[in-house]
Amino acid sequence: MILNKLLTRKGWRVVAHSMLAVAGIGLLYLLSKMVIGDVRQEDTLSWWILGVAMTASLWLVALGSMLTKAELTDWK
Repeated sequence: MILNKLLTRKGWRVVAHSMLAVAGIGLLYLLSKMVIGDVRQEDTLSWWILGVAMTASLWLVALGSMLTKAELTDWK
C-alpha cells in the first residue's frame, strides 16, 4: 500500500524534496503574475530583484527534483 511506503524515512524524504520543488514552481508562478501585473500597470520592476527571485525559484526546483531523483534511485 502506498501509505506504508510514505511512512518510512525514505518516503518522508521523497515527500519533503518534492515539496521543495513544488515551492519553487509556486514561487515562479507568483513572480510571473507579479511581472504581468506590473507590465499592465506600466510600472518598472527592478531587474536585480526579479533576477534574484527567479534564480532562487529555479534553484529550488532543480534542488528538489535532484534530491527526489537521488532518493528514488538510491544514489549515493
